[in-house]
Amino acid sequence: MKEIEEIFDEKKIKKSVKKAKFKLIIKIVTICIIVFLVGGVLNWLMCFKFSNDAYEKNEVDVKLSIPNGYISEANDIFGFLGGQGTYKISKQIGDKSIILEDRTSSFGISFFKMCYRFCGAGYHKSGEWPVDFWENGYKKMRFFHPEIKYKEYQNDLEKIDSIPDGKIIEMAISFDKKYKIVNMPTMKNKYNFPEITWIWLNEFTNKKMDEYKYKVDNYDAKANGIRESEVLGLEISHEIYGSYDNDYDELIENLKKSRYRYNNELYDAIMERGKTSAEDAEILGVIVQGTKEEMKKLINSPVIKATSIGIVTDPVY
Repeated sequence: MKEIEEIFDEKKIKKSVKKAKFKLIIKIVTICIIVFLVGGVLNWLMCFKFSNDAYEKNEVDVKLSIPNGYISEANDIFGFLGGQGTYKISKQIGDKSIILEDRTSSFGISFFKMCYRFCGAGYHKSGEWPVDFWENGYKKMRFFHPEIKYKEYQNDLEKIDSIPDGKIIEMAISFDKKYKIVNMPTMKNKYNFPEITWIWLNEFTNKKMDEYKYKVDNYDAKANGIRESEVLGLEISHEIYGSYDNDYDELIENLKKSRYRYNNELYDAIMERGKTSAEDAEILGVIVQGTKEEMKKLINSPVIKATSIGIVTDPVY
């Protein structure tokens, strides 16, 4: 009887129940902590991967749409299986890094995908050339295709004396015709080009060329020209006499893996034309940087059809 009474002892039962509950709570808390830590690490790893993938895509977009543009700063905020990132787009003008604009994009698994691209501001008055600006107020350039007969051609070299002495000037130069890329060293020396930082390649889809021709035939004479965000080219990160093979291969690869259909279509068009290497490339113009005096040497150059001034800034002393 005593053993039976001990078995049904209320105090002992309550004590056992409390002990079991405490062990269960400890077990649940331990499991939750483990799940939280493991889940947190896995979420961070997933977000990190999504962030890197988004950065690579953004970097490709910048290289394909902004001559000499690059991402100078990027910051991401991680959430649950995704997040939001901000990044700055810059250009190197002389020895100075110029921030053009800020962009925001989302990444990861989300019901709401967002990619913000600030296109800047601008204006166009009848009888004057359009003026477009980056978000931070710097002027954008325009190009003129030598195989399109424009009613008028922009010539910003005429305005060169209005720029204060000592400034570093970025200028887009459109050639009178297409040249082979191997001609660049000879042209640079023969026609006194300042520092060449970027070369414009003769690469557009047929559909895009038809659009440009339609605008020439139907729009105001000074409403034409090709925005710098619509041209394709190679950044000159080495001496002009160097090889373009690696840069050209990277450009073609970027077109192929771009998330935008037009770039993919352009890649297909380039492959169909057989321009698989840099030696096949044709150039339509360049971007140069230099002082006012250096730019004046280009006036009346026989190979220049149009000029457009971009960023003007003070040098770094």
